[in-house]
Amino acid sequence: MPQKILGLDINSDSVSAVLVTGGLRGYHIAACGHVIIKEAGGIDEALKALAEQVGTAADICISSIPGEQVSYRNLRMPFRDKKKIRQTLLFELETMVPFPVEDLLVDFTMVERSRQSEILAASVKRAYISEYLTRLQSNGIDPAILDISGVSTACRLLKQTETPDNGLLLEIGLKKNTMILYLKRHIALVRSFPFNGTALAQHVLNETSSGHAAEQIESCLRSFCTEVQNTLHAFGYQTDKEVSPQRVFVTGIGALYPDTESLVGRFLDLPVERIDLAVDPGIRIGKNIARAWNPALMNSALALAVRESKLGFGFNFRRDEFEIKKQYFGHKKEIRKAAALLILILSLLALNLGVDYYFLKRQYNKLDQQITEIFRQTFPDVKRIVDPVQQMKVRINEIKKSSLMVPGIGASGMVADLLKDISLRIPESVDIQITRMVVDTDTVLIRGETDTFNTVDTIKKGLEPSTYFNTVAISSAKLDRSGKRVRFELKLERAK
Repeated sequence: MPQKILGLDINSDSVSAVLVTGGLRGYHIAACGHVIIKEAGGIDEALKALAEQVGTAADICISSIPGEQVSYRNLRMPFRDKKKIRQTLLFELETMVPFPVEDLLVDFTMVERSRQSEILAASVKRAYISEYLTRLQSNGIDPAILDISGVSTACRLLKQTETPDNGLLLEIGLKKNTMILYLKRHIALVRSFPFNGTALAQHVLNETSSGHAAEQIESCLRSFCTEVQNTLHAFGYQTDKEVSPQRVFVTGIGALYPDTESLVGRFLDLPVERIDLAVDPGIRIGKNIARAWNPALMNSALALAVRESKLGFGFNFRRDEFEIKKQYFGHKKEIRKAAALLILILSLLALNLGVDYYFLKRQYNKLDQQITEIFRQTFPDVKRIVDPVQQMKVRINEIKKSSLMVPGIGASGMVADLLKDISLRIPESVDIQITRMVVDTDTVLIRGETDTFNTVDTIKKGLEPSTYFNTVAISSAKLDRSGKRVRFELKLERAK
């Protein structure tokens, strides 16, 4: 049965949700929605408004937390095993964070694995996760996975074959921007920046524009791009890496501004592309949803909904005391029905196997009787038959051995070799019909018919050079009653 998955993205500005139905043919977008938190009157009101648009009746929910609530550290660990890394990670972070590590919830993703593992660690306060989950649960939402806003978008982007190996994802909001750098198709750096998007909000939300507002938006994007460049330069210096993104991808509410793509491309001196994750061939979208679909607002929620649940694909802060308890999907009545159906299928399978065995056994017995009968007809002198196949093999081998003792039939002079030699030495163009051939240990007699007496001489001369015969003689040659054909007999003395 297809599974309903709700992707819920929550950031500083807004909340968005995408409901998908997952099956063997991929994902189908069933509903989507987006609400500005300020316009709704707060996060709780925004979640309620979003529930009215999309609903919360899903088999599983995958949500995110705002990136500015997370602290990031790039570390090198002397282990390749993820279990060992997780066991020692808190001790490694103890001197790097201004909080007791006991108060932090930590997860990580692999950046590079060689003799030493390079990881990107993300930590968030346990108190924040507790408060965050309480708020969601009070609104009827209990996510199975808690990722970081924007990270799932980058992971989904990296699954597309046309995505370059090194790149930069910018999620532009109204209050906060998130930058995600990936190198060699692995997320290497995540940073959040404060952003003054007042002018951008006026343009995007109110659809108003003026020369002064355009100047403010350009100034804000220039400052943001400068921070991005400085961060990339510092990261490259600290890690001794060559940081050279091949392309910049933009999403978020800030990507709705028409000039965002050209401005960011000019400030970063890189090609820039707006993304739409719904164009993935594994994702289908209905016509009604397509009319309301806005990639810049829905990308992050969609990425969460189709997020890989395996380890290594993004982060998950539903761990330790916040780890979701395993649930049995469906009611007891449905489980009983499924169990009854399974028992019925197994019973039919067992019956089918039993019927197959019965007919196979009957066929085997019939074949065994046929083999025994053939053995009796072939070797009537054998009175006691135990294993007809094995006994037949033994008798055949005995016959072969005895045949080797007969002159002219042994390995050094097989009859087949004689016939082959005779056949090769009689030209194909000769008109000949052999009516009788007698082979014994000393001679070979050949009787037949041909067209002329000269042809008989030709056959004789063709056989004389053979090493199988000492002499070749024409015993007789005469016309038949019709006078048109010559009957002949050749006598070939075999060589010893």
